[in-house]
Amino acid sequence: MRWVQSAWLGMLFALLIVCQPTSFSTLTAPTIGEQIRDRYEQALPALSPNKQRHYATRLYRISGDRDYLPIIYQDLIGDADFLQQDLSQLHNRDYRLSRARQIALAYRDDTRKHQRRKQLLLAYDEIPFAKNLLYYLNKVDQLGLAGKPPFTQTGQGLDYLRQVDFARFILDPEVIAAYSPQLANMVYYLHDLGIRDLREPFEQAFRQVFPDQPPQPDPALEARVYGMTHVIIAASGYYQQPIRRQDFAWIFDYLERHHQALIAHTKADIYTEMALCFLLAGESNSPVIGAVREALEQRYDPQAQMIPSPHWGTDLNKGEHRNVLAIMLYHWPEQLHPGPDLSRYPLYQEHYIAPQY
Repeated sequence: MRWVQSAWLGMLFALLIVCQPTSFSTLTAPTIGEQIRDRYEQALPALSPNKQRHYATRLYRISGDRDYLPIIYQDLIGDADFLQQDLSQLHNRDYRLSRARQIALAYRDDTRKHQRRKQLLLAYDEIPFAKNLLYYLNKVDQLGLAGKPPFTQTGQGLDYLRQVDFARFILDPEVIAAYSPQLANMVYYLHDLGIRDLREPFEQAFRQVFPDQPPQPDPALEARVYGMTHVIIAASGYYQQPIRRQDFAWIFDYLERHHQALIAHTKADIYTEMALCFLLAGESNSPVIGAVREALEQRYDPQAQMIPSPHWGTDLNKGEHRNVLAIMLYHWPEQLHPGPDLSRYPLYQEHYIAPQY
């Protein structure tokens, strides 16, 4: 009986060891995303419309939760009159130039980075108008309403965009240095809409502007890494479908090789996007993801229930981008949810699809 008792005590001791509380990092990491999501779900109605749209679209694409559809729908329909006005004046060069200047002048200029971008936009005549139109037509297309009311003129917009010399803007080394994330988006909008394929030329131009070298803590590093992550995220249709690592090996190899330095020398928005790129490639066990989670845990403010900004503190609007990325990191699904296709949304059908008799 003594050996039985000893064995039983040994098993009990082993069980107690297994049940001991784990480290702070292991215990709290899975709950950070939940806490941030709870905080932002409560605050969502008070966020600016643009932040609501940004949040709702990304949460829909990782969850498929139809509760986010009203925000996505109202944002798109709210753009309809504005977009139709631009589409109706495509033949009018004076209008296009006037709108381009209006768009460029409205661009923020509160930092040196944004001042430089604003100067570049002002130097490229009607490119700001075309860039703006490209963004909206891509959004209409992704949400299933291209060519459908109230966006029946989208075909005319695409015809106009095919005549625009986007390459001179997108492949300009000075513009790449100042504007790389937005250029990556434009490259994939142009490709996805069947307008022009600048993916290869942009990669070549980007790699000339940002040669492969160890990261240094300067503003060019953020421009480089943000541009890299946006190439991958834009290729996924902004979290609508997975991507293949081999198609972007030069980016993944750089991010993987230097991820510790990149986490140390860039902001949370950038290195969290870096982790999402590995998730898009199906590499959920990548050490990059673990390192990013550790960095976020160190930055997390449990009182505010968010990842604060070094500059803006716990302002929910200013922090929405950073924090929705963290939510996505901690709630990454087995399958992404494209769209949504708003042509099937009951409120859209009720307002824009005539009853069949």
